[in-house]
Amino acid sequence: MWHRLLLREAVHLFLILATVSLLHHTVGAFEVEGASMEPTLHSRQYVIVDTLLPRTRSLLRGEVIIFRFPRNPDVEYVKRVVGLPGETIAIAHGRVWINGQPLREPYVQELPRYIWGPGKVPGNAVFVLGDNRNSSSDSHLWGTVPVTNVVGRAILAWAPPVRWTWLGGQAPRVEAVDGGST
Repeated sequence: MWHRLLLREAVHLFLILATVSLLHHTVGAFEVEGASMEPTLHSRQYVIVDTLLPRTRSLLRGEVIIFRFPRNPDVEYVKRVVGLPGETIAIAHGRVWINGQPLREPYVQELPRYIWGPGKVPGNAVFVLGDNRNSSSDSHLWGTVPVTNVVGRAILAWAPPVRWTWLGGQAPRVEAVDGGST
């Protein structure tokens, strides 16, 4: 009888460990630092990252990704994929141009006030920009991101409470106003 109980508990433990291992290798968390992705993401927000997807399919334009910074792989950045492998990118007249066509970007905080390119995205890389174009360190400053540097695709963001305020305590008192009959 105790053998069955022991076996059942061993199976439960195995399933729990397998689930935790699967989640560990397919989902991650990332804390946003800075304003480069505003208004989409804000500093101190947390992002759930799908770390499996980049290995199973190509990245898509418009996806928000987490990647190891090409100049310092110990640092991770969050940006939006704008240019795909083989495309020619230019930034001029307040717009991003892909192969000579303007890119529609409803998520951008303000139009870029700089000129870049044109330049071709290598076959093993993507061109990334922050949504806060004029306050972002991104591909227009330091180049493309090798696909091998991509950690994952952002799938969900949440913000922790910025400040806790205790609302308990003494109840307010109602004071009578003198000046009339009671």
